[in-house]
Formats: sequence, structure tokens, C-alpha cells
Amino acid sequence: MVCPQGAPALATRPPWVGPTCATWGALPGRSAAIFREETRWASRRGSCLAKGVPQLTRLAFALLVSTLAACGGKSHTSPDDSGSGGTNTGGTGNGTSGNGTSGTAVGGNGHAGGAGAGGADACTVFDDDAPASVMVAISNLTSAPIYLGQDMVTCGVTPLFQVADADGAALPGLGDCRSPCTSLRQQGVGGCTGICLLPSAVALQPSETLYTTWDGFFRVSGQLPAKCVPFDSGNETTVACDQAKRIDPGSFLFSARAGSALDCSQTTGAGSCTACTPSPNGGCTTSGSLVTGPMHSTQTFVLLNESYGVYPTASANPGPNAGNAELPAPGGNIAQLAVELIFTE
Repeated sequence: MVCPQGAPALATRPPWVGPTCATWGALPGRSAAIFREETRWASRRGSCLAKGVPQLTRLAFALLVSTLAACGGKSHTSPDDSGSGGTNTGGTGNGTSGNGTSGTAVGGNGHAGGAGAGGADACTVFDDDAPASVMVAISNLTSAPIYLGQDMVTCGVTPLFQVADADGAALPGLGDCRSPCTSLRQQGVGGCTGICLLPSAVALQPSETLYTTWDGFFRVSGQLPAKCVPFDSGNETTVACDQAKRIDPGSFLFSARAGSALDCSQTTGAGSCTACTPSPNGGCTTSGSLVTGPMHSTQTFVLLNESYGVYPTASANPGPNAGNAELPAPGGNIAQLAVELIFTE
């Protein structure tokens, strides 16, 4: 700009303001009229500058806001009720559940942020495992009939054989009276039925074999968080329940007992047994009967692995028919072996 004669341009000024003249007065040798005219000119010039500064300020602020909006933000890091959420390092954040609508997520989204305390896994960790299917063959190589079953009334069903670990400790059976954590969580029910089941016995003639299966389950106790059950647990923070756990490959001891006669006096009014019903799996079954007389016993140690239909926990679940000889096992093997319990003289 060209300042009035004798007025130097200002060196220091805001960047959005053009060159400004310094304030100057009636220099020596100037008339008062000239001074007044130059004063009015300076006043009008200052008024124009004063009006321009706010407009330029607003323009700069708008540019600053649009620049910040394009830089990417950070979503809220507070987790929601269903898991531990993550934060986003890029894109536009969506803080409602800890996951961004774009950009790379760090730590997952709010619903799949891992199995933290109080998450979904805390409620499902005690669900029953998928069963195995181990074939078991029980043979009578004695010279007389034998009877597999229980020797007293228990109102439940006693397995025809027992399983223990490599140290000989019996695996806890599921039994007929249990409170599965799965049922407790889903339906809020568990416990025993009000029905007393009658015993039954399986008769094996000499050289006859009974084929059955074992699910590979043993029972463990669980404590389900109170928030996981659909009923009011009062002041209790957990609810007791049980879980069916499937065995891993390893050595196990199988054993069985058999009687030499039947007893139906405790279950029928007449004391006589009903007719024996043949089974397609071998032998025949007499309802309402207990085993009695001199007892026979047998046992065998078996290394259960994929050949028997027992797979490592980390492997993909081959399904409930893993012990079927016609189904291939993982790795190309065939689950074709059966645990053999043989009664001899």
C-alpha cells in the first residue's frame, strides 16, 4: 500500500491483515486542515480493517475445524455390558459399543473383545462337552450263563462296566440325578426325577458277546455365576451345577462284574422274573431283575486314542459317531477298535 506522506508502513501485523500505516500526527510544517483530513482518512482505513478481521477470523476457524475432522478420531473405550471393547486408531469412531465404523480396530469390537471376566464365556464355560463314542465288547467265555446288572435297587441305572484312570481312581459317573449347568443356564431346571427306575439285567450265554458304547464322559462340579441363570438366586453369587467332561486320549482301566443267577423277588409281587427279551446288540434283557449268586469279574487296561474314537480336545469334533468303524478319524486313521471285557472261568 501507499501510506500518506510521512507515515511508515507497520512491520508487525497479523498475517491476514494487509500492510498498515503507523499512527501519525501533525508533523511540524503541516497545517491543521491537512492533519484533520489525514486523520479522517486514517479513521476510515481503520474501520475497514476492523470489519475485515472478524470475517477473516471466521474463515480461518472454519478451515481449522474441517482439517481436524479429516484427521480421524478415537472412539469411546468404555466397554458395553457384553464384552471388552477396543479403540480405533483411524476412521470415524462409533463410541456406542467400542467399535469404529472404519479404520483398523485395536482389540476387537465391543461384543467380541475376548473372554473377560463377566463375558459370555463365564456363562458357557460349564456347558457339557460333545460326547465320544467308544465301542465296548463284553464277552462270556465261561461254560455257563452270566448276568450283567446291579445287585441292589437304587432307583437309578447302574452302568454295565466301570472306568478308572491310569492310577485306578474311578471316573465320577454322570448318574441319573444331576443338575447340568447347561440346563440350569438355559431352562433354569435341574435335579432328580421323582420316578424310581426298576433294575434290569442282561444275560449272556456261553460264547455270546454284548456290544455297547461309552460316551467318554465323567462328571465335574461347576459354579455358574448367578447372572447366568434365569431365576433369582437371592444373595448367592454363584449357583452349583455339574458338567459332563469328555476324556482326552490316555490309559484307562475298564472293569465289569457279572452274577451267576437272577433275583426278581424285590421288584415283582410274585417274585418270579419275566421273560428275557433278546437284544440286537447281543444277549437278552430281563426287566425288574437283580444279579445274584457267585460273582465273576474282569478288567482290562486300554490306551484310548483315535483308533478307539477318542480325540484330543484341540482337534475338530468328529461328531457323536466317532467310534464307528465305518467313519474315518482325523489324520486318515479308522476308529475301528473296541474295548474288550472278557469273562473267563
